[in-house]
Amino acid sequence: MSDIEILPIDPLDADLVAAWIAMQNAVIEHDLPGDAPISTAHQRLRLLLHPAAVAVERYAARAEGRVVGGFELVLFLKDNQHLANLELEVHPDFRRRGIGTALLAFAEERAAALGRDTVLSAVTDSVDGAPAMDHAGQGFAKARGYASVDNEIHRRNDLFAVASEDLERLYADAWEKAAGYELLQWVGRAPDDIVEGIAEMRARMYTDPPMSEELDIRPAVYDVERVRDEERVRAERGELQLAAAVREVATGEVAGLTDILVFPGEEDHAGQNDTIVDPAHRGKRLGTVLKVANQRLLRAYRPKLRYVHTWNAEVNSHMIAINEAIGYRPLCRDIDVQKKLA
Repeated sequence: MSDIEILPIDPLDADLVAAWIAMQNAVIEHDLPGDAPISTAHQRLRLLLHPAAVAVERYAARAEGRVVGGFELVLFLKDNQHLANLELEVHPDFRRRGIGTALLAFAEERAAALGRDTVLSAVTDSVDGAPAMDHAGQGFAKARGYASVDNEIHRRNDLFAVASEDLERLYADAWEKAAGYELLQWVGRAPDDIVEGIAEMRARMYTDPPMSEELDIRPAVYDVERVRDEERVRAERGELQLAAAVREVATGEVAGLTDILVFPGEEDHAGQNDTIVDPAHRGKRLGTVLKVANQRLLRAYRPKLRYVHTWNAEVNSHMIAINEAIGYRPLCRDIDVQKKLA
């Protein structure tokens, strides 16, 4: 197509934003059956509010009077300043017409202009026993110089199918191994006496989970200010954040963290955010304590919500075993693809 217009998304352009969100949901329905649809309320709020530690740019592609694609660039400001995270979409009805190529070229130009030399994105693959996904992104990325650098499995937990007695048994068994620890739970804002430990856990998400050597993600800079800023933004965007931590009683040290996010306007789906246990405290079933406790908290707050989504490195057998035990089942594979810009 020769008449593609790529324009920044103005949060106050109601018609443009509505068309962009409709395009995104058409992509999910076509490419990712079983995934959560875009929440209109949440997406509009994301256009207005984001944490201070990142900069975000969003563009839409318009052709024939319609929004036919778009992309989002996320740029870290405190760390990983070499990196641009990219999400790019083209409406299923307008593919193979040069729209994705035009969007990607523009996105790479923006990343380079903003001082980034690495673009990281993801494409989808199907897994056995789950709905068939659209694989077109794999060939598109490879043809444009993106190398596959890691694999994550997207799992979905159908909470309506989880037997409460099974969870209770897992939880009780885990606590038998977790003597000397205590559980703390909160909604939105972490308690002041553990927030430094929470910052340390957030930073570990960039170093501790298994990842390939080719995946160029570097250690994060996390402090109390960054944690509080992220909490503030989530609250202002109407996100329900349900969190749990385990603390060693003898030392007061935060040993692990997990949290779940429910977006405004969403009644059926939630997303697992971070889950991490400090290596010094592993082998004591703390991961199971955290995940079961937080799943129970979600059921208390949103008893009619059905699905929770999570992602784990395909080789992270320990966390996968915990997730499988509490009800998560594979939905698809996300292949991380990366390109070094010239």
